[in-house]
Amino acid sequence: MNIMDGVSVPVIGLDKDLKVRFANRKARQAFPDLDIGLSVEKAVSEKRKFINHLQETLHTSRETTTSFKAKDGFRQEYLVTAREIEPADNSRVASLVLTFEDRSPLRDAKTMRSDFVANVSHEIRSPLTSISGFVETLQGPASEDAEARELFLELMAKEVARMTNLVTGLLSLSQVEVKEQRAIKKIVDMNLILDQAREAVVPLAQKRRMTVDTGAVQRLPGLLGKHDDLVRMFINLLENAINYSRDGSKVTLSTCVEQTGNPLGKPAVCICIRDEGIGIPADEIPRLTERFYRVDKSRSRNVGGTGLGLAIVKHILVRHRGHLLIDSTPGHGSTFKVCLPLVNSN
Repeated sequence: MNIMDGVSVPVIGLDKDLKVRFANRKARQAFPDLDIGLSVEKAVSEKRKFINHLQETLHTSRETTTSFKAKDGFRQEYLVTAREIEPADNSRVASLVLTFEDRSPLRDAKTMRSDFVANVSHEIRSPLTSISGFVETLQGPASEDAEARELFLELMAKEVARMTNLVTGLLSLSQVEVKEQRAIKKIVDMNLILDQAREAVVPLAQKRRMTVDTGAVQRLPGLLGKHDDLVRMFINLLENAINYSRDGSKVTLSTCVEQTGNPLGKPAVCICIRDEGIGIPADEIPRLTERFYRVDKSRSRNVGGTGLGLAIVKHILVRHRGHLLIDSTPGHGSTFKVCLPLVNSN
């Protein structure tokens, strides 16, 4: 085994003609076209800027760095360090060693941060713009109009509630992300958790003339979990089902213990929340747990949705080693199935 195969990043050696002299295992995995004797243009990148950089390194004998993106079909973005070395045979032929640091995770993290800031800014700007307009109207044309004043104050209160929900959601998301890698050591009562979650959403259901049916709820064993986080998770799922269902319809909560056949592949408690709502197109389902993602943006804002509820659910499940399965048919409702591992099922 070549000692360079033990290096955890791609390493490639080039001769003075920029042809491959050696490559470690990581390099061969990263660049499938790589072969001994092949020119670096054909093996790695034919971009003139990259080639000029390598030639400059040979000419100046200084260690240099540059960045480039891999060929089409690969998303990796590398930071390449080029160093001149003396060949093992002590000849006068100059050689280069290239090391490749994959910067793709850092790039993706920066993109996520930028998207997050843009989304938060947009979500806050919209209600602030509305409130600013209402204030100007109340200070001007509607200052003496009692009916208009009452209407605008009601709309302002609604926008303030939106911003409050958004800030609360962001704080909740931040908290569950911070705790995501902490081990859970306490056993929780799943029956109590589901009861508390159901009681919390009863006022919202009554407002929509809806019922939360728990007729299919079985007595469940205790699980390793964080009580408050699990209550928040099931409140989010129940509120989501209520908000996206028709007035007067029903949300069904059911539970069971599955030994096999669940997404975890081991004994688990499974809780299903079934609604009779508008349903979700199949191509939208994979994106539901993204921050700020909404299937029906106008409806979500009307019911006070922030687009963070299912993102919070996802992170809570990561900590609890659980899984969320979503099944939906447009026009016929959706089922959100949560599976949590039984104690000692690892």
